[in-house]
Amino acid sequence: MSVSMRDVRKALDPEEPNYAAAARLGSASLPHLRALVGGDDVLLAAKAAYAASLLEGDTGKEVVATAAQSDEPSLRVAAASAAVNLPTASAAGLLSDLVTDSDPGVRKVAVAAVPSDAPATLTALVQESTPPEAGTAPPSASPAEAQSARIPMPGEDSGSGLMPGEGGSSGLMPGERPGGGSAMDDSAAAPAPGKMPGEAP
Repeated sequence: MSVSMRDVRKALDPEEPNYAAAARLGSASLPHLRALVGGDDVLLAAKAAYAASLLEGDTGKEVVATAAQSDEPSLRVAAASAAVNLPTASAAGLLSDLVTDSDPGVRKVAVAAVPSDAPATLTALVQESTPPEAGTAPPSASPAEAQSARIPMPGEDSGSGLMPGEGGSSGLMPGERPGGGSAMDDSAAAPAPGKMPGEAP
């Protein structure tokens, strides 16, 4: 089947690309996908890299690899995302560079794309190259564990489980003083023990 650049762009130009249609174009679309990945339109290049990953087997691997070597971080992110569609061996070859990328966004997507049956060398590389950061899993965590690491809410005391403004072990509500008095209303008489601030005896 003869495939033109117009056929490829018809599938990829829309804001929501028709990747199923792009995949149906088959390997005949590879020269055009390669040209788009090397072009000036970064968004279209990213779409082309992903479309290449959807071709049968690892037919589009080289096009995805070209995107993975781009100077544009967003295109390397697209390559990392596309790796999940490739056979494990091909994906591992691409991801071995991307999991150690200088851009944190690329690394995050690449780690998430590491196959569950990835070679031990890639798994070890992920563990060694993931720096410890606040709210993330330690570097020894598996890719799945790293994705599930909990990040504290803004203002939350990391590791304590306390909400913003909540004290340590006093058992008092924010703004409440020992003995039942309210730090917000010094003019009010101290309520009886066990009463909330402002509650009548």
